[in-house]
Amino acid sequence: MRKLWLALLIVSVSLGAVAPAAHAIGVYGIWWMPDESDDDGFGIGIKDKKSLTPLISIDGRVSYVTFDSPDAAIIPVEATGLVHIGMLYGGVGVGYYFFSGDANIESVLGWYIMAGIEILPGPVSVFGEVKWQSLEPDLDIPTGGSLDFNSIVLHAGATFSLGGM
Repeated sequence: MRKLWLALLIVSVSLGAVAPAAHAIGVYGIWWMPDESDDDGFGIGIKDKKSLTPLISIDGRVSYVTFDSPDAAIIPVEATGLVHIGMLYGGVGVGYYFFSGDANIESVLGWYIMAGIEILPGPVSVFGEVKWQSLEPDLDIPTGGSLDFNSIVLHAGATFSLGGM
């Protein structure tokens, strides 16, 4: 059994040398649902995905999400390492979250885990993702404190292939 796993590891690492480096840009909508709040956030984002091998890719994301209560907006700048198995993928990411608005929330580093599906009908594909977000920013007020902003986040959008860029 160890020989089989070693052979699979060697094959998957070697595929990166012969596979073309696919590059794609995506646009997606966001539904951000904090655990400790009744107010959901909605927004839009863009992502830039670069395949390293057929099984592994990285993507960078920038998005904008607004909330009514507290009156706040989040600008996440994120990087994700992904593993692909057919149409399904999953990964772990890290991001820096800039807060703006009347809520006096400090910008903070956070992390997340994500799973998704991408359906490939051609040079344009559609995707859906679910992400569990760990985010606990400090409040920028004299009494201090922090905000529990751990959330479930849903993404749905389209990806446009740019060939071997």
